[in-house]
Amino acid sequence: MRSDTLASQGVNEEMMLPSQRVKVHIRCKKCGETFILRGVRDAKGHIETGFKRCLCDNEDEFDVEPLH
Repeated sequence: MRSDTLASQGVNEEMMLPSQRVKVHIRCKKCGETFILRGVRDAKGHIETGFKRCLCDNEDEFDVEPLH
């Protein structure tokens, strides 16, 4: 019943799947600073952490790997 309600409001099935939380290790390629964050894996396997920028203002060059 609930899925019918959500589908009628324009929510697709990918959004209804339970999200998988995963820890991620991020290392800045410019200054070497490291961060460990928790992210959410989407249906396509991408991880979204909300991380935008390093302390050195780097926004593009990072090594990102999930921690097991």
